[in-house]
Amino acid sequence: MFGNLPPDEVERRRLASIEAMEERNRTAFERWYQKRCDEFFWKNGRCCAGCDHWCSEAGDIGECLSAPPVSGEQVLRSLDISWSSHIPPPGQPYTRRDHVCGAFQDTFDWASLGAEYLASIGAPLTP
Repeated sequence: MFGNLPPDEVERRRLASIEAMEERNRTAFERWYQKRCDEFFWKNGRCCAGCDHWCSEAGDIGECLSAPPVSGEQVLRSLDISWSSHIPPPGQPYTRRDHVCGAFQDTFDWASLGAEYLASIGAPLTP
């Protein structure tokens, strides 16, 4: 029994609790993934994982935002997919996190992350 709360309020609170937990888990995953990319960049040097133009939400691939949009077939090819019954809409090509190209750019203020974080990712304390 939940006191004098009506069943619809109990359900509303239950759903809100689930949503809050999912958001918390997503935020924790995003922090973990960003740290993983940062560690890779500082260990391996110039690569997509540390490029301002690279957009990745998970895995070791992401969209290269410095490249011009390409056809759906070329998007698939950038993912090493040679054939598919579904052709996605045009979009940005994908690259692996270790890819390096001439458009590499890193303007991020690494010092803003603090010495403790920089040490944890293997970055010099004065990047």
